[in-house]
Amino acid sequence: KRRLGQYEGAIADYDEAIRLKPDYATAYNSRGYAKDDLGQYEGAIADYDEAIRLKPDYATAYANRGFTKRRLGQYEGAIADYDEAIRINPNYATDYNSRGFTKRRLGQYEGAIADYDEAIRLKPDFAIAYNDRGKAKVSLGCTEEAKADFQKALELAEQAGNKILQVEIEQQIQELDNAETAAKSSP
Repeated sequence: KRRLGQYEGAIADYDEAIRLKPDYATAYNSRGYAKDDLGQYEGAIADYDEAIRLKPDYATAYANRGFTKRRLGQYEGAIADYDEAIRINPNYATDYNSRGFTKRRLGQYEGAIADYDEAIRLKPDFAIAYNDRGKAKVSLGCTEEAKADFQKALELAEQAGNKILQVEIEQQIQELDNAETAAKSSP
């Protein structure tokens, strides 16, 4: 039901699953995800906490809690959760990308780039990681490297048929081109 946008119904189903099996960590994690979708962030975090208490090596619950903390602006806490998710499952590219995104929000551009590098190493066709790495490089003033990342992200997004990402990347490339043109024309 959650995948269909029926969050309240999904939460009711997870409530019933938890009632029947109170130690069902997956139900807590999934209910937390549905609560996050509804903007019930504190409730989502409480469910992720319980999922982790029940299953301490539950990488997905750590990553989901990190995502919700990031939404709340709790960036350091989000990074700690991504660190734990990565410790448990070091081969999941999305967690590196998510941690990199959070580091970028904190202005930790070099650390963010290192995380994006690892995400790309693990998943070479990860268009979002190339795009996010390009954004971090722009922040460091590395515009040519950023353009190369944006071009690669655009190519991968086109291959995947991800039109929304394509438009975002094309806008970023245009903004870089406009900034370069303005810089060249100013005395």
